[in-house]
Amino acid sequence: MPSTRTFAILCATSFVGLLAIGWGGTALQAFGIIHDAGAFRIPILVLMLGLTALFAISAIPVMVGLVLGFQRDIGNAEVPVIRGALRRQNVIVFVIWGLMALGAAIAIPAAIISGGLGSAAPDTPPALGASEGTLVARPGMSFADMARQSSLKVDIAARAPLTSAVGSGGLFDFHLADTGMNFKNCRYYFASPFTRDPSRIQSLSVGTSPRALTRAELEAADGELRGRLADDGWLTGHEVYRSEEDRVLHSGAKEGPAGRVWLKNGMVLDIGMRRMDDPVPGENPETAGKWIQYIDVWPQADFAGIERYVFAPPGK
Repeated sequence: MPSTRTFAILCATSFVGLLAIGWGGTALQAFGIIHDAGAFRIPILVLMLGLTALFAISAIPVMVGLVLGFQRDIGNAEVPVIRGALRRQNVIVFVIWGLMALGAAIAIPAAIISGGLGSAAPDTPPALGASEGTLVARPGMSFADMARQSSLKVDIAARAPLTSAVGSGGLFDFHLADTGMNFKNCRYYFASPFTRDPSRIQSLSVGTSPRALTRAELEAADGELRGRLADDGWLTGHEVYRSEEDRVLHSGAKEGPAGRVWLKNGMVLDIGMRRMDDPVPGENPETAGKWIQYIDVWPQADFAGIERYVFAPPGK
């Protein structure tokens, strides 16, 4: 069996290698040398697993040697327990290695079955679980009606003061009352009251993404929602830049893009997005990040800047 010194060298080398891979990968991404590590994922994973195994295996004889060597140096070499351990130092190492191998034989197959080692398809979304119910609401509705019509538990009795919003998180469905719009697997909502009438809802904000999305997935989700809004008879709106100052601020354009703000039955629905992770220096802004889609719904008269918008059927 190799000496403790040899195992110490292997242990230190593997540890330094793990640090180098971790710090080096972060530095390469920070400087924009690597934008997407997907192509290197499997080789890096195999290398890191190998270095981790080498570190764990080599650390055992080093620790056993250090502990027993310390006991010998302080004069305990003739104590029966220590004397027996010194004679059977290699046996102790092999026993610990055997226990580690047995644990790995149990843990690795379990990790593969559960997808912990990436055996699941990368595009397979995580299981969401069961919906807690359906929230039914719209601007202008009373909070009492929202609670009565919703199968989702809505605790309006907890509002304190009465001018506070009602909100919750979880997994639920949302029906925008008096429209054909239904949203499956939402994650949170906030229903804010009118200042002049706290018993009624002024605005709604609903997180409509069940999980974090890539930029491509977000754009696909926005496109799907725009299609459903058009099918339900909503009008799409765009800003009109009427002043010279506005046109200068928007690179000379006379109007803004359509597709984000929609109008029906006196309600304005605004499609929004929110980034859930931190930007990385050198990333591609068109593809980077994890995002969620959300919607804000307001009475038409209370939507900020409504006087700047013109609404028309999609495509016209």
